[in-house]
Amino acid sequence: MVIGGQHEMPPLEEYLKDADRLAQEVVNAWGINVQAGNAPLLTTQFKALLGKACLYRTARRLADNHRKFDVMSEAEEAEELAVRHSFAEAYKAFYEKQTAAS
Repeated sequence: MVIGGQHEMPPLEEYLKDADRLAQEVVNAWGINVQAGNAPLLTTQFKALLGKACLYRTARRLADNHRKFDVMSEAEEAEELAVRHSFAEAYKAFYEKQTAAS
């Protein structure tokens, strides 16, 4: 979003809402770069974001399975939300840094 010639970064809530799609985009970007032979060029920051994306996807998959069989505990639900929040914060920071650099 552009306001007064300045780009306004989306609030954290937007990243939380889109966490599934954003995590998939991170994994896809990693896969494309690996296939192209660019894995050694990936930054430490991107690799950290990839790690959080993978943790989130795993936590989400586990939570979805537990919901499906109605065995989801409050602790597991809290863990999924915490991992989602951690990924969204990391993605927001990464995105804002990349946007500021361009």
